[in-house]
Amino acid sequence: MRARTASGASRLTMMNGAVKREVDFAIVGAGLAGLRAALTLQRAGSSVVVLEARDRVGGRTLSGVDSTCPDPSLVLDMGGQWVGPGQTEVHRLAREMDLHLVPTVVPGRALWDLGGGVRRGSPRVPPLPPGAMAHVLLAVARLKRMSRRVPLAAPWEAHEATGWDAVTFEAWLRAHVRSSVGRALLRLYVNGHPGLEASEMSVLDVLFMLRSAGSLGHLLHAQDFQLIAGAHELARRSALSLGDALMLEAPVAAIDQDEEGVTVSSGRGSIRCRRVGVCAPLRVAAEVAYSPPLPADRMALMRSRPIGVLIKFHAVYPSPFWRRNGLSGQAFSTSHAIAATGDNSPGHGSGRGVLVGLTGADRARALSALPEAERRSQILTSLADLFGPEAAEPEAFVVQDWSRERWTSGAAGGGDASPRTWTTVGHAYRAPSGRVHWGGTETSPEWHGYMEGALRSGLRMAREMVSTETGPHLQYPLQDSNLRSAR
Repeated sequence: MRARTASGASRLTMMNGAVKREVDFAIVGAGLAGLRAALTLQRAGSSVVVLEARDRVGGRTLSGVDSTCPDPSLVLDMGGQWVGPGQTEVHRLAREMDLHLVPTVVPGRALWDLGGGVRRGSPRVPPLPPGAMAHVLLAVARLKRMSRRVPLAAPWEAHEATGWDAVTFEAWLRAHVRSSVGRALLRLYVNGHPGLEASEMSVLDVLFMLRSAGSLGHLLHAQDFQLIAGAHELARRSALSLGDALMLEAPVAAIDQDEEGVTVSSGRGSIRCRRVGVCAPLRVAAEVAYSPPLPADRMALMRSRPIGVLIKFHAVYPSPFWRRNGLSGQAFSTSHAIAATGDNSPGHGSGRGVLVGLTGADRARALSALPEAERRSQILTSLADLFGPEAAEPEAFVVQDWSRERWTSGAAGGGDASPRTWTTVGHAYRAPSGRVHWGGTETSPEWHGYMEGALRSGLRMAREMVSTETGPHLQYPLQDSNLRSAR
């Protein structure tokens, strides 16, 4: 099969009325991982097609203007949004696209409710009794020491991996943190990102989460910046560079491998290529029909992971009224329908005020099951209890329930942890299945579950796909700067 022409362009033919396109590589999924992989391959001289099931790009990033908002210039991020230190690929891509990052930190006190009523405190240091704080600090120090013994690229190879992976984090908390309020705080810290309860995650999952961010400091500061234009702009501008290599509303139904290459079938026709990179979430990728069947460990990985649930909302007000009360807009709660909030107001707060909030795991599952009006009522009641009666009357209110997204099927952060998975099938995350390669933030050792992890996985997958194709018809410039940065 010679899919590539001298110019690197693809070929189009018609078979039985359907489009058949021949390219070097196909990518399934136009989230940040898939787009980054496709652009890297394209810049290395390959012809590429990206198939996206949705009618938009961006995957778990989603930004836009709500029609009910009185300020049409206000961009609301409903998915991945924040950027922190150590997230080098996000920073690099933002610079390439001339997108600007701004700090998210707002001066003022944070609100804390860890089961004993709402109290004010530092955003970084919760107002815990000294004994409880001592228990938390000891537990965190112990987790940090343990996490250093986890190999980043292969957590299952840690000397204590089997034991750590067999114990839930909830069981570990009960054994090592005597303070109930201290346990509540640590649960709050770990369940928001994957959208899972501590009882659904193993100790190894939590240790890997710490290790993946590079340091506890990186993890605590992972929300220090955001893009003025919205995180979705990273995906939108990437898609513009791809041109007609992008096919929207093209859910992939089947991937068939043979000795010569791969046929990728969707409702918009078929793609013939040498290799395919799949960047769909695990549960979505499991719906594709693979021939020959995928290895058993890969199928078990895709089908056995619990679905994390995450709900994100924005409440828009005439002004950031909480600042008048000396508050930063940050709130953390174990007692309300919402788990955490932040100030997402534009500029310096001279205009409208925006509270952004998240809730995950069991609380998000409960909210997701409610009618829309009741879900709105519970969230606004929680905001009013935390910030006062003004919070109950926003000018605009937008909710995004990621568990209801057909082509996401889970938390925006990639919630996919569960006991005994790392040590049984964790090795299948990145291992190619013949000519099928795997990308997506879930496959990234670094910044697993973040936008940064998605970008890194796309670069890694592109390098992997190119490095396997060195035959006489495909001579790629392996010293391309984009491929070097993926190593």
